[in-house]
Amino acid sequence: MAPVDYYTVLGVGRQATAEDIKKAYRRLAVQWHPDRNPGSRLAEERFKIIAEAYAVLSHAAKRRQFDTLGPKEFKNAFTQEDIFQGFEPGDFFDLFGRGEAGEDLGRLFRQGPGDAAAPAGQNGKAREHFNEFFSGFGQKNPPQESRSQDISVTLRLTFREAALGAEKTVAYNAAAGAVKVPLKVPAGAENGQKIVLRGRGPALKPGQAPGHILVTLDVAPDPDFSRRGFDLLTKLALPAEELARGCRPLVQPLTGPPLRLTVPAGARAGAVFKIPAHGLSRPDGVRGDLLVRITTE
Repeated sequence: MAPVDYYTVLGVGRQATAEDIKKAYRRLAVQWHPDRNPGSRLAEERFKIIAEAYAVLSHAAKRRQFDTLGPKEFKNAFTQEDIFQGFEPGDFFDLFGRGEAGEDLGRLFRQGPGDAAAPAGQNGKAREHFNEFFSGFGQKNPPQESRSQDISVTLRLTFREAALGAEKTVAYNAAAGAVKVPLKVPAGAENGQKIVLRGRGPALKPGQAPGHILVTLDVAPDPDFSRRGFDLLTKLALPAEELARGCRPLVQPLTGPPLRLTVPAGARAGAVFKIPAHGLSRPDGVRGDLLVRITTE
């Protein structure tokens, strides 16, 4: 399946709250359930991608990875097994609870008249039907092929490498010596972020598939810049007399030529000025801002 934007699937913005995402999932799952669209292959596929989108965006760590990597790179890094890890088909019922929404969901899953009033998660027939529909791809412990144990490595980066993206290598020791594996660090990577190199680890036993390499990013601080989300923060020291009368100093962004900043007369130390669209690039291509905090010399 081609990469898709999970925010678009659920019809929510990138700033959507967890509750926004849950409500969108409830509405769309009921709308596209195949029992409401009998014989429709489109409804079945739509229903599954809606569940996939919810499994990612409702999970804080997976959502951060999706926001950082974007749809294409995320799909390359995570299999469906990874996406649904920890998301059980029965969890679907827990979103609806009692009342009209629960009764409507009960009808979709062919419950009997008395089943609709049962607490979410305790309807055996509904759960069986849902599990059968998903064919196990959302189970917490899906069957896996035999593969070697995953290995964990730490990759140290400069602030600029993490902010702008970089081509790096990670290495591990094997019987034949050190093995180096190339890694593309996406622009906007954060300290502590994990990147999974699937199947790039060692095969420890004959007949086993290679394990994964779990890379944790260790980003060094920068003397000139820090970040807040996709905004960059820097400091600019100015003489007190220039603050009193106003000035137009140059500010050096992370990349590119210096930028002219207008500081009005009477500005005080600690004031923060924004230079739009000179921060880090978001996955959707929109750039954050450069925030300049004024200090006195």
